[in-house]
Amino acid sequence: MRAVPVIAEGLFTFQIGGSERVGADLALEFTRRGYRVLCFAFHDSDGPMRVQLEAAGIRCLDMNYAQCRGVFRRVIYLWKFWRMLRNEQVSALHVHHTAALILCGIPARLAGVKVVMTEHALQWRERGPRYHAPAQRYCRYATEVTVVDPAQADYFRTELAVPPDRVHYVANGVRVAARTAERVGHMRRRLGIAPEVFAFFYVGRLDPVKDLGTLLEAFAALPADVLSRSRLYLVGDGTERAMLEAKRDALGLAEHLVFLGVRNDVAEVLMAADAVVMSSRSEGLPMVLLEAMAAGVPCVATAVGGIPKLFGDDRGLSVPAQDAAKLAGAMTSIARSPELRKRLVENARENLQQHYALDAVVDRYLALLGLPRSFTASMTVA
Repeated sequence: MRAVPVIAEGLFTFQIGGSERVGADLALEFTRRGYRVLCFAFHDSDGPMRVQLEAAGIRCLDMNYAQCRGVFRRVIYLWKFWRMLRNEQVSALHVHHTAALILCGIPARLAGVKVVMTEHALQWRERGPRYHAPAQRYCRYATEVTVVDPAQADYFRTELAVPPDRVHYVANGVRVAARTAERVGHMRRRLGIAPEVFAFFYVGRLDPVKDLGTLLEAFAALPADVLSRSRLYLVGDGTERAMLEAKRDALGLAEHLVFLGVRNDVAEVLMAADAVVMSSRSEGLPMVLLEAMAAGVPCVATAVGGIPKLFGDDRGLSVPAQDAAKLAGAMTSIARSPELRKRLVENARENLQQHYALDAVVDRYLALLGLPRSFTASMTVA
């Protein structure tokens, strides 16, 4: 009998985030394709993503690096990781972010396990040689490297000296959801959003790289006729929560800005949105924009990372980073024009179906992991 291959999906944390969403979706799809899947997080022991995965029947392990203590903590973790790979009989490993290779590259090589690493953003390279040198050293332990934005590929090939044939562009994938008046009305009632309110949503970490201070300034600068009927909902949590609460009060937005906290039902929450807005200084290909487009929600975002390519010609409104005035202008346009919103949604949905279909993305990852598109019961017979 041939055993069912085991795929290990290594998340950064079990919290709500773009790379975590990608990893969780892949884990669910690998399971649907007939593989045994286990998940873990390098920097977490619990969180909403673990709850969701375990509810779907996917076993999650505690591989939190922070639990290792002392001078030899990394050595201890590497040994623990190698032992996990051997005990669980892992066939292939998929991880996110280059830094993950520091904790899994050597054990995977020693265990003979193929490793595919997906990089979502390159803001860490701004920290200089301290991060560049380890990245170059540990990338050699990745069997294949994938990037979510084609522009990132050159960095791995030229700066980190990864062989060109081992660097691949694989877009984030998403399933297009049915947006119905019933689903929209149900979610807005759950969140207490009145029908006449224009609801701007941000979904993601409350983190400095997201530049949410600029978003709040842009929202406060909306014309009176737009601001009076608008609300801004922040879905997520992070280190900047207290700063944003203080800025909300300073800008007089107490009645217009709502913190919804961490949610594990983002796809449903997006049904309540009239528009999604992002103000990031740096991104790869934000999963939340794909999810918003899949939910039929028009998007406004800064022109960073893979966003300009995603928005292309009339699929979203993009503005320069750290420019509150231009961001406010785009938000005003989208709030005032139902025709614009309809056009953006239709164009974005067509693009998703052509270039970001989840099934095709899963096929690509399985090929890079050295596995067939699906694993059926008949394949277990020798």
